Amino acid sequence: MSLRSLRALHTSPGLYKAPRFVVTLTEAAKPPLEKSIPVTRPFGLDSPVLLNRKVTTSYSVGSLFSNERKEQRQKKLDHEIAHSPFYESKSFRNVNGKIFTPPVSWFKRDHSLYFPDFYGSTLAGNTSLFDVLGPVNLVRVYSTVSGENCCNTWFGDYLHDYAKFKSDYPQAQIIDINIPQNWLKGFVINLSKGHIRKTLSPERWDRYFVLPDHIFPFDIRQKLLCDNMCSGYVYVLDNEGKIRWATSGFASDEEKALMYKCVRGLEKEAAQ
Repeated sequence: MSLRSLRALHTSPGLYKAPRFVVTLTEAAKPPLEKSIPVTRPFGLDSPVLLNRKVTTSYSVGSLFSNERKEQRQKKLDHEIAHSPFYESKSFRNVNGKIFTPPVSWFKRDHSLYFPDFYGSTLAGNTSLFDVLGPVNLVRVYSTVSGENCCNTWFGDYLHDYAKFKSDYPQAQIIDINIPQNWLKGFVINLSKGHIRKTLSPERWDRYFVLPDHIFPFDIRQKLLCDNMCSGYVYVLDNEGKIRWATSGFASDEEKALMYKCVRGLEKEAAQ
């Protein structure tokens, strides 16, 4: 049976309920991105969600074998098959890192959706994301060196001269969420925290999270449009954790100017 036939069986309403392996094969057959996803409306989570209640999340033995957990593991497997290293790197190259294009302006507060909250380890200790939110927050999300390089293009010298950033945007702050792809990379990053501190202003230490990827699961990434680990993402959040603007990939001069125009607009809104 061809993949086209399998896809037809999977998508024909009311005729046939495809077995799980057909769903998996259908996911695996998806071609890499050829064009960036245009963002024209608010996206994110419908309500504030706390992803974990402590820094290390554990599950009871019984819950590991529940039907819900089995289905969750299968969906994660489907996602990992579809998002193979080849798929992600090819998609990244096809769109030059621009997984989605930013909106032309910031979203109104009443229409905006939420970024998730979580407890995590920072360079200064453990805290939750929402506990460190200020009036305007530029949240950088990345899992790889290529993703971090993408994020860096939006900030330039501000990453090394945080005093200049705060002078230009006194109501804003930069938050990093570094999500290593696996436990080994996470272990290495944890060993390197001392070195990372030396590269950052002390003001940013409790706003630099190293988050295990199981806390930031694939289904949340999908809703945030950041499930390609090769790229990097920047979300502009307000003090409620709502996504007011977002972007991905490498910055162009026009897009960079647009982001900081949005930051200034949100600073004025916060001051009202």
